Amino acid sequence: MKKGKEWLMKTAENCTILSVFIATVAFAAAYTVPGGSNGSTGIPVLHSKSFFLIFILADVFSLTLALTSMGILLSILTSPFLLQDFHKYLFDKLKHGMICMIASFTMMAVAFGAIIVLIMTHHRHKVVWYVIAFLPVLIFFVSYSPLRSAFLTRCTKWAKHFVLELIPKFVLKFLRGVAWAVIIFFFLFF
Repeated sequence: MKKGKEWLMKTAENCTILSVFIATVAFAAAYTVPGGSNGSTGIPVLHSKSFFLIFILADVFSLTLALTSMGILLSILTSPFLLQDFHKYLFDKLKHGMICMIASFTMMAVAFGAIIVLIMTHHRHKVVWYVIAFLPVLIFFVSYSPLRSAFLTRCTKWAKHFVLELIPKFVLKFLRGVAWAVIIFFFLFF
């Protein structure tokens, strides 16, 4: 029990530190918009490029997942470590925290790839830059193959539950509201 507690604490601490670093980088990347902003309007210069939207979405997901991972992992560190918690909650929390952290890192790599593509699109050899920019995502995803399979299995089960039970009730109403908000936004600003 004592060795398990020490291992769990050390793993949760290390993963929490990594999640803090990822959140810091994701926040800094969103705060310093690539390409800069128009001095008179404040709108990002590259906002009309499709990869800018990919960058923004990937960065937001990266920050959100990193903060979620921090919250989950901190709940492990503050738990009383009762015996029944080991069997029921703590290892599941560690698994969920690590999955959020790895997904956050992957989204940060996608945001990095989108920025490289945005900056280098004027270059003649765009395909080379696409491959180079998104290579870290592929390497990271392949290197975590056991965790990847566990993640995909969990996501598939969650997606089935989500699609079959939750969407018909709540999400359709929410999506209608979002659709109207997007339509109004586009009419007002474009």
